This record gives sequence, structure tokens and C-alpha cells, in this order.
Amino acid sequence: MKNNKLKSVLFFMFITVFFTAFLNIANTHPAFSYKTLNKKSVAVKKNKRKNIEKVYKKYGAYIIKKDVVLKLNKNYELREYVAESLKILSQRGINKYSEVVIPFSTKYQKIKFLYAYTLLNGMFKIPIGKHAINIVSPGFAVNYPAYSDIKYLTLSMPAVEDGSIINFSYEINNFKPLIKNGVFYTNYFSYDIPVKKINFSLVYPSGFKLNLYLHNIKKSYLLRKTVLLKNKKFTELSISANHVSAIKKESNMPPEKNLRKYISISTYTSWRILLNKINAMFEKAEKPDKNIVKFVKSAIKKYKNKDNGGIIEERKEAAAIYDKFVKTFRYAGIGYGINGYMPDDAPVVFNDGYGDSKSLAALLIAMLKTAKINAYPILIASLNTTSFNKKTISPKQFDSVLVGLTFKENGRYVRSYLYPDSSSYKAFNIPFELSGRNGAAILGQNKFKFIKTPSEKPKQNEKIFLFKGKINKNGMLSGTVSVKYKGVYSNYERSSLKNINHYEKKIKVYNSLYNFLPGAQIKDFNFKNLRNINKNLKLIIKIKDKNYGTKNADKLLFHSVLPIDSGLLGLVLKGKRRYNLIIGYPFEHKGLIVIKLPAKSYIYYIPKELKLKGNSSSAYSKCKFLNNKAELICSYKFESEKLAVSKEEYKRYRKIIRSYLQYMKNYFIAVSNVYFY
Repeated sequence: MKNNKLKSVLFFMFITVFFTAFLNIANTHPAFSYKTLNKKSVAVKKNKRKNIEKVYKKYGAYIIKKDVVLKLNKNYELREYVAESLKILSQRGINKYSEVVIPFSTKYQKIKFLYAYTLLNGMFKIPIGKHAINIVSPGFAVNYPAYSDIKYLTLSMPAVEDGSIINFSYEINNFKPLIKNGVFYTNYFSYDIPVKKINFSLVYPSGFKLNLYLHNIKKSYLLRKTVLLKNKKFTELSISANHVSAIKKESNMPPEKNLRKYISISTYTSWRILLNKINAMFEKAEKPDKNIVKFVKSAIKKYKNKDNGGIIEERKEAAAIYDKFVKTFRYAGIGYGINGYMPDDAPVVFNDGYGDSKSLAALLIAMLKTAKINAYPILIASLNTTSFNKKTISPKQFDSVLVGLTFKENGRYVRSYLYPDSSSYKAFNIPFELSGRNGAAILGQNKFKFIKTPSEKPKQNEKIFLFKGKINKNGMLSGTVSVKYKGVYSNYERSSLKNINHYEKKIKVYNSLYNFLPGAQIKDFNFKNLRNINKNLKLIIKIKDKNYGTKNADKLLFHSVLPIDSGLLGLVLKGKRRYNLIIGYPFEHKGLIVIKLPAKSYIYYIPKELKLKGNSSSAYSKCKFLNNKAELICSYKFESEKLAVSKEEYKRYRKIIRSYLQYMKNYFIAVSNVYFY
């Protein structure tokens, strides 16, 4: 009897487990009708998915589906609902996507976690643990205290492995507009990984006027309809995209934002109204106090004298204020608009000693206005972001702020620029990434102008190499190397030398010397003008190399002292390019080498002159021998003329660099009759 009962219980348990497993398996497949559910159709779908995932595997993961829903109310509060499903395809995907990071601002936004789980084998749902959900401060907050309100919601997804699917959802309530009545939002449809399907919709009160801009998306794809919510009319905009390719990476490529598909939304429909709002915020922040007035007086004190009645040129006065400003205040930001568009009040920034781009600009303008100099903010889109587009009426386009000044020179007004964010640039010089870029100059209420900053010329960014020395009959070379850095090279070298000791500087000098004098002994070296940003940085090295030349019978063979610039080679490693080559600045590398040869000797062999010319670059090199002085003089120059090299020009650009470097690498000199003295 007991055995029969036991058998009945076991049988019942078996049936329960069987049906549970059956239902779980059934739930892992799409819902097909009986007519379509056949072996052939299922096999085709499986093979198609397998082939797609094989292509996607190199990216590590792909987005199966992403839904973004925006709801805008009459008070300009924007709620964003995001749900995403992402499939992991390799270890690369595990490393990159198993930690979900969602940035938000505690000052302007509230975030709400909705759900997160990992799906294994299409049937086992592993929910996220409560300890795996955290709100943390980003690492940059240590160096940029102005952004202390920026936080990250992090989700450490459980049991992530190849083939698993990460699912998560969250809500962000933008309860405080960055600018009054201003909502600015950009939704991206393309990423670094492929997207199978993405849906976007925006619901807003009917009658609201919006500025919409679609980048790399046809307007015909955007659907518009009227919906009723709580008996009130709303407009719904929606757009979907299927099978969006990943953005393919390449060195020196244009900013990704230029290549992405996206929709940009703004509640401002007029640049005049938007820039008036921003102008009002700057004017409020620019009011000086007695400490700022005192600072300005001390900065221009040395120019005040009885001979000129205390009057000096505005340009000199502005330069004096700027020089003291950049030595006193520290940039502590990562971009215009990250923490809202309201600059901090000038006295607050003055007392703190630091600020982000807009706050430092407001303080510098306050100082210049104290000295009766007309100054104003210029919002600029750097080379690191998308080019400025007048069709998108949004401050999100800009990532930097310059200070503009207008001086009257030779009977006409000339605009100049000051860069308040760095201690590496002298007055009226701006970084290369802000040269030749479009922006908006806010000249006052109802006064603004779209401007383009001056483009740099190659001579602004020069690396000038000079060598003067001698070589004796045994091949020992001695002399002085000097390298003069201008523009971007000076700024780069200064920043790399700021916080290193003498030994580390010596290692750096040896590394640079290795390009043209490997094995040479450094007797002494010195960096001139390291702390003076108004003068070009210069490196002077005294060298000696006992075994520089090779003696063979009556001939001495040696390589001319020409630097092999490996940095140029890095630009053209690729044979073909997918995108234009973005260098960011034009430049020149040039040099002059003077070598005293042994007495009574003459040149046995010298390479012929090099001349190469293309649309974007040119190269030149030549040596000559002065017999009466027994002196060898070599000069060379490589010039890159453009900020960017097109795909069509790249082939010639690459050929010129390769030919130039090969020529310099094999530039040997032969001197005869060296044993006669």
C-alpha cells in the first residue's frame, strides 16, 4: 500500500516537472500560428540569426532592441523612459557591457531604476541583486569639483556569459530645465555596436513649437499624429530604425557625432531668443566686486606711468590682465553645458580659484570690462564635436567658450580671442581644436553674430631643428642640438614637462635624441622658457658621439644629422582610409644642419636634392658643401598644409611622407682624403 502511494507521488512529481519544462521551452520561441510553425521556417530563422551574430561577433555584442519614450509637459519637464536588450557575443562584450553606467545630474534630474536581469539560454532569468545597483561619483569629480552633482547609476549585471542577454530599464525625470523654458535632447540611433531595432517617440502638448533636426536620417521616416491623454491633445512623434550598422573605428577619424544617426530636439525655435537668455545669464555673472577691481589694477599697474598719462593700448592692457589671470585661476571643467548653462558669479569663481569654461569666461569678461575693454562670450564648437549647425537651435552643440574682444586698428575693427581655460596659451592664441571653427558671438541683448575663428597656418605650429658641430677624421661627432617648439608642439611639450623631475626629463631627451643620433652621449641639456608661455619653448643639448662615422681607408662614411620623425609615420600607417584623415592643425618640420668636416677633405658622395609636392603637403631636402670652409650644410622641410586630408588626397599625402622618411633614413655622406692631415 505504501509502495503504491509512493509511486503515485513520484508519478505526479514527474508529470509536474515535465509540463513545467515543456512550458518553459515553449516560452522561449516566438508565438507563431499553426500555419507558419513548421520545421523549414524555424530553421531559416535560426540560420539567419546565426549568420547575423557571426558578423556581429567582432563587436562583442549587439543591441537587439532599444525603446526610448520621451514625455514633455507644459512646464518643460521632460521624462525619459529607456528599455534596452543587448546580446553578449564574446569576452570583449562581457568586459565592456556587463557593467551598465547611466550618468545623471542630481541638480537637474532624478533617476529611477525600473528593472534589470540577465537571460541565459533564452529561458533562465537571473535578476540583479540589490547590492549590484549603486549610485557613485565619477572619477573625474576629484579633479573637476565644479561637477560634484554628476553621478552614475551603475548596474553590475549578474551571470553574464557568451550568448546571454542583458535587459535593463530606467526612467530619468528632467525636473529642472538647464535654461528657462529650454529642453534640449539628442537621441542617437547608431552606436559602436550594431543595432537590430531601435524605437523612439516623443509626446508633447499640442501647440508647442519645437525645433527638430535629423542627422543622416530622412525626414520622411518621422511619423506625427495627435493623441488624447486625460482628455487633452498631445502630439506624438515617432521614428524607428532597423539593422543599423555599427560605427567603424579608425585612427584620426572625424568625431563620432558627425557619423552617427540622430534626432535633435529643442524647445527654442529662434537663435535670437536663445542667445538673449544666455546673454542675460552671463551679464548677471559678470558683476565684479572690490577684489576683482583690485586684481585688475595690479595687473596693469606696470603700464601706468606719467609719460603717457596712464593711458595704454587696449591690446596690451588686455594681454596684461590675461597673463595674470591664467597664472592665478585653474580650469576645472570638462565642457560647456555639462553642469547647466548658468556661469557662476565672478566673485565666487575669484574666491574659489577655479571654474569651468563658462565661469572662467564670465570672470575674465568682468575683469576686462572693469578696465573699460569691450569683451563678450563666444560659444564655440571644437574639433572634438560636431560642426556647428544653424538648423539645430541648441546650446548642446557647443563645448567651449572663448572671450571675444574688438579692437580698432588702422581705422577698422578687428576681433581677437582669449582662451580662459588654460595656462599654456599666450594672449590672443587659441588651441588648434578651436581654430577655423564656427560659433556664436554674444555681443549683447539682441546682438549676436555667427563667426568663424581664424584658421591656423603651418608656420604657427613648427618644430625647428638646428645642429652645429664638427666631425673629426676618426668619426667622432660633437656639437649642439637645439629644437625650437612653436604652437601646438610648444603646448604639448610644456604639458609633458610640467610635473616631471630632472631624471625623467633626461630620459625624455634621450628618447627624442634616439631618432637621429642613437648612442650619442649627452654632455648637458636645458629647456628654455619652460615657464614663460609668452615665449617659445626651446631644448638645447650638447652631445658627443665617438663612433658616429665609419672610417674605411681614405673615406669617412656617416649619416647626416636629420631627425627621423616617427610621428609622421604614425599618420600614414594605413594603406587606405575609410574616413578623411583628421590631423587638426597644419604644421611644419624644418631644420638646418651645419657640420665642420676634417681639414683638406672633400665630399665624395652626397644624395641628390629632394622635392615633393601634393595638394596637402610638400617635402624638401638638400645638402651643399662649402669647400673653402670645409663645411657641410643641410636643410630640410616637411609641410602639412591642411587640418584634414580627404580620402582622395590621402594616397598622395601618404606617398610623400613615406618617400620623405625613406630619403632621410638613407641620407649618407661620404668624405674623402680624411687621412691626409
